[in-house]
Amino acid sequence: MELDVHHLRLVQAIGVTGSLSEAAVLLGISQPAVSGKLKRLENTLGQRLFDRGPNTAAAPTPTGELLLDRISAVLPLMEGLVRDIEARTAAPALPRVGGVCSPILGHLPSIVGNRLPGGAGASLFDSECRELVVDLVAQRRLEVGVVKDYPGFETVAPACVGMAVVAHDPTLVLLPEDHPLARHKVIELAQLAEEEWALPAPDSSRFHEYFHRTCREFGFAPRVRYTSESYGMTLAAVRNGAVGLSQAACEGHQNVAVRLLADDVLARRFLLVWHRERVSTGCSRLLVADAAAAYREECRTSPVFSRYLA
Repeated sequence: MELDVHHLRLVQAIGVTGSLSEAAVLLGISQPAVSGKLKRLENTLGQRLFDRGPNTAAAPTPTGELLLDRISAVLPLMEGLVRDIEARTAAPALPRVGGVCSPILGHLPSIVGNRLPGGAGASLFDSECRELVVDLVAQRRLEVGVVKDYPGFETVAPACVGMAVVAHDPTLVLLPEDHPLARHKVIELAQLAEEEWALPAPDSSRFHEYFHRTCREFGFAPRVRYTSESYGMTLAAVRNGAVGLSQAACEGHQNVAVRLLADDVLARRFLLVWHRERVSTGCSRLLVADAAAAYREECRTSPVFSRYLA
């Protein structure tokens, strides 16, 4: 039987909050993940640590109370040891930044290079998994990251990760250039009720849930015919009659009309995330301001979206 730091943090979070769902928020993971980790730990120990109550409430058993009492003394020592070892480890040759596809991502290496000591030549990590980016920042494996989220499906980060909104990004509709709605500069979502959709593959941002919920609010159930991780495949589907979606800073594509979706429907947020112990409060403000400026410049120079900003 072995207990590691992750086990201790899990038990402490549940004990402090008295709830599996609130512990999940504190740890920056899902509630089912907390339930699963706790169950595996209890199976390993051969004893229950918490009695589950209504909803996700959890009260410590006598064994759980024993563990909680010891954790308050042991965990700070273990975490301090980890920090001391990390402090003695040579810093990586290059800082690391990363995030999800966005107009900001390509600017992050130069932004961090200009603002963080030794930041010149920062390496870039690209991932469509929001939770992975946040976890890598929390683990200090990325200095700075950029993620996106949607209303009702906001990003949750552990306390060690700072987070700030960089931009609210409107959504553009991709249509075949001979589609009747291509005559309009702005399109209502309800006008697309009878269309077949080409969407990106489901990911941790929960966009598909957001999309279906929003369509229901506009009175229709969308017919999603194509899903693909490749934007090129989405464009091919649009050229063959489907409709799709794009971020605001769009280059434009052959035989595809790109129009603004009205009333900020299906909009997203771009957020910058950083580890609070690696980036100071003053520096984080500068990074957010630089990222926001980079976003605005990308939108201003977008062949498609720039005409909406005029």
